[in-house]
Amino acid sequence: MKVNQTIFDELWNGEKNICFFVCSGKSFWVVDEKYNFTLDAEKDYRAYLDAGSISQEQYELACKAFRGGVLKMTADNFPKYLHDSSEKILSSHDLQDFIGADAEVFKRVEHYYQTGEGLTPDVYKRANVISSRFPSFYINFDRKIFMHMDDVRVHEDLVEPGWTAENADFSFLIPASERYWVVAGNDYWKLRFV
Repeated sequence: MKVNQTIFDELWNGEKNICFFVCSGKSFWVVDEKYNFTLDAEKDYRAYLDAGSISQEQYELACKAFRGGVLKMTADNFPKYLHDSSEKILSSHDLQDFIGADAEVFKRVEHYYQTGEGLTPDVYKRANVISSRFPSFYINFDRKIFMHMDDVRVHEDLVEPGWTAENADFSFLIPASERYWVVAGNDYWKLRFV
């Protein structure tokens, strides 16, 4: 995937998000529309149908069209999703300098956490721009774990039984070698909580 300003703008605007996937012992970074990180979209469409928000025909069309026909994402059909979304896969090369690390912003945020002194609007915005480039979703098919940090929607309701699913910080689950937000010893993940 070629990372460019359009991708950064879509992340900043919330049109897209980043997910860290684990499947068959391999990990993948994917940038996509956040609704594509839903594991069971059929539950969503069924709720719209039951509420009368969509017709039976609209329901059937939506189920066929969603995510290239991968309505319920599983470990078995995840490779199809990846293949169909190959232009959305981020490589470790793509992630180099991805966050736009800013040592001055980091220093000011740390000072804020330590002293409580407010941040200027410019520093606050810059911290949020940087944190918009962090993953908001974690899906581990091997361990059946779905976590997200998207407070706009209750994604955890759209997983199959037997999964651990919650809205919580999942950074501890990301291997140290994959944490592209750690730059020169500075863990920029803390900017997410400003």
